[in-house]
Amino acid sequence: MKNFKKTFRYAGLSLVLLLGAAILSGWLGQEKIISLFVQEANRYLRTPVQVGRMEVSVLAEFPRVAIRLHHVVVRGSLPQDTTALARVRTLYCAFDAWDIVAGRYRIRSLALEDGAIQVRYDAQGQPNYRIFRPDSTQAATKPLAFDLEAIRLERVGILYHHRQQQHRYSLQAHAVQASLTVTDAQVSIRAEGRTRIEAIRLGADNYFRAKEVVLTTRLEVNRTAQTLTIQPSVVRVETAAYDLAGRIGYGGPAIDWNLSLNGQHADLQSVLALLPPRLTRQLSKYRSRGDVYFRGTVRSVAAGKNPQIGVQFGCRDASFYHPGYRESVEHVFLTGTFSNGARRTARTTSFTLQQLRGALQGRPFSGNLRYENLLDPTVRLNLRADLDVARVLRFFPVAAVRAGSGRAQLAVQFAGNLRQFRARPATAAIRSGGELTLRGVSLTLRDYTQPLTGLQGSFLLRRNDVAITNFTGRMGRSDFRLNGFFKNALGWLLLPHQQLLVEADVESRLLDLDQLLSAPAPNRAAGPTAATGTGRAAGYAFEVSPNLALDLNATVRRVRFRRLRGQELHGTVRLRQQVISTPGLSVAAAGGTTTLHGTLDARQPDRLQARTTMTCTQLPLDSLFYVFENFGQDFLTARHLRGTLTAQAESDMYFDRHLTPLTDQLEAEIKATVRDGELNNFAPLQKLSMVAGKEQLRHLRFAQLTNSIYIQGRTVYVPEMEIRSNVRTASVLRVTGTHTFDQEMDYHLSIPLLPGLLRRPAFGGQVATGPALLLAVQGTEDNFRVSLDRRREQTARRPVAEANGRRMGPPPPPANSAALPGAAENAPVAAPKKLFEVKKPEQKPAQPRPDQYFDF
Repeated sequence: MKNFKKTFRYAGLSLVLLLGAAILSGWLGQEKIISLFVQEANRYLRTPVQVGRMEVSVLAEFPRVAIRLHHVVVRGSLPQDTTALARVRTLYCAFDAWDIVAGRYRIRSLALEDGAIQVRYDAQGQPNYRIFRPDSTQAATKPLAFDLEAIRLERVGILYHHRQQQHRYSLQAHAVQASLTVTDAQVSIRAEGRTRIEAIRLGADNYFRAKEVVLTTRLEVNRTAQTLTIQPSVVRVETAAYDLAGRIGYGGPAIDWNLSLNGQHADLQSVLALLPPRLTRQLSKYRSRGDVYFRGTVRSVAAGKNPQIGVQFGCRDASFYHPGYRESVEHVFLTGTFSNGARRTARTTSFTLQQLRGALQGRPFSGNLRYENLLDPTVRLNLRADLDVARVLRFFPVAAVRAGSGRAQLAVQFAGNLRQFRARPATAAIRSGGELTLRGVSLTLRDYTQPLTGLQGSFLLRRNDVAITNFTGRMGRSDFRLNGFFKNALGWLLLPHQQLLVEADVESRLLDLDQLLSAPAPNRAAGPTAATGTGRAAGYAFEVSPNLALDLNATVRRVRFRRLRGQELHGTVRLRQQVISTPGLSVAAAGGTTTLHGTLDARQPDRLQARTTMTCTQLPLDSLFYVFENFGQDFLTARHLRGTLTAQAESDMYFDRHLTPLTDQLEAEIKATVRDGELNNFAPLQKLSMVAGKEQLRHLRFAQLTNSIYIQGRTVYVPEMEIRSNVRTASVLRVTGTHTFDQEMDYHLSIPLLPGLLRRPAFGGQVATGPALLLAVQGTEDNFRVSLDRRREQTARRPVAEANGRRMGPPPPPANSAALPGAAENAPVAAPKKLFEVKKPEQKPAQPRPDQYFDF
């Protein structure tokens, strides 16, 4: 034991003495070593090297002595090249301490820290790394020579860029160590360490993006043949391990590749990293568990050509999931391939998935996919699946759908050229077919207020169209049943700006337009939000998609809109290029029957134009005024009127996207007949007590009233009409005038003063009117007066409609310069004498309600 301790002490003392001698020798010979290094380096190099500072260090690479160079810049060999071949913060050139004692200086290792190396080829294929003189030799008698055994890289970025071949490789060496065996004909390298591959770009595609790699490799460089042989090596990417082997020839005008890569225990991210982003962008956030594998080869075939790339991948009993969702696809089996083809271009590239099968929450699916030609794609797909809609949407969200539930069964096949399909979806040479069956499906859409619930039905795909069979469901409170066709359904579903044509028979038990047209909550916040007692929606939003066309035969048992409660709606509705039209639509409402035909032009969402002709038969007046909310005025309301109306109205109406009428652009002509009419408790009539008793005026009855009414410029024009009433002293009344949407009235009444029996007969069998009481009702609803009218015209002029019967011209407003028949033609002009005046207490002007149709 004592001998061992003594031996150990002597060995330690010898080591200390030897270390001290080495340090002393290095310090004493520092200037000589640096001088020799600079002299020999300049002998070997053909490009300038800039060094900030040089020194000899014993401890930096202990037990070796090192020459430490700071802030080294090595210029490339390309003429007029401004990019350095290498920039290194610290470079160590180390040699053994024994060589110092023997007087030999052999550089045994190199170490680079915190730098960047850029190997580049210009457009003519010339490299920038030819920095050594071709005639330099390593004679054994030289005092300083390179005899490298190891290289170490720490935090060094490496870039390879070949402009002619459009190759670019970028990586960051965190800590890589390599040992070298150098002979005259061959260099053997063993390397291991950690690095990060930023990207390997071939052409326009990036492979192996942003991957942390642990490398263990053996390389053989044949100087004579100028080839690099990669012996079986292991590249570990996260949890996956890849076996890399092959050969790279660098002696010719282009690099010759012949590499193979086999992966085991990989995951989805590792496989997707090998493929271009254009194929994997939608899947990049998904992860996997289980056995995922692949094999790949890279071979170059000619100078200036892309290498040939082939990848085979697959999985066995794997699971795929998204970190942000709580659903996963399980028990997945598939095999796949990726190849850039015989010509190694995007046009010959193909991607294939075969024998795909798996389960989502126990519901199976299977299919096959082949995608060929990235520039002019051709797709072959077949897929079968039994799906739980809620789980599918959680695993693979769809932006237009917020939530869903129910069950769907899908079987679909598609084969064809996508370019031809995009150009001519209806006539492209594609083969497609399949069937989709919905069972109790509910969907909440992002841009639609009302949810779709209870969706049931079958959809049969044939080429580009879908046949619909008993498609039923609900939209809010409304329900529907469709049978017909979705024309160009595949084009509309898969391509942007494609039109969907729906040809179908539609049946509904209830159509609640208040709810269907209601604006989404954010839009409602801008306006009034209180709902009326009728349950009316607070605001509307009406827009028509330019990509939708309709040809519907509608049968609706009940329809609701504001106060309207209609029944038995029948008719045809068509939609083309955002113009809705109907040749005939009938509905029973308000105790009568109404028919409508016309168009609604929605091409300008904030200026919807409705051009309609509406006919109603035996419609109770009080019900009509109630349904239309007294047409937005309180002067003549439903409680004042009785009788039945038969009328025909032609109108041009304009609305904004919230269905608020633009009354200044409204034009209408209404031909109306009222039978068995009553005017009850009408305030202006109560002021005519000099003509009849108040009780008679409180219940004014007339057998029939026929007249035409015109609307233009926010003014209602009433041509002179004759009313035969139950008031004996005023059995015949003539009324004409105007009423504006701002509630300004200008009515003129003519009441005969003689009973009918006392009127003198006139020529032609007509009865002369005789003397009459001329009155004017003028003012507003809240402030009007009744006065004598001495300035009325002898005759009233009737407006003339335009030749097309659509543009109606209003009659001129009644003038006050002539009397009614029976008055003196040359009566002196005098201001009308005010008989009485009704004036309500002053109050603020009424604000227009958002639910008004017409503001008069």
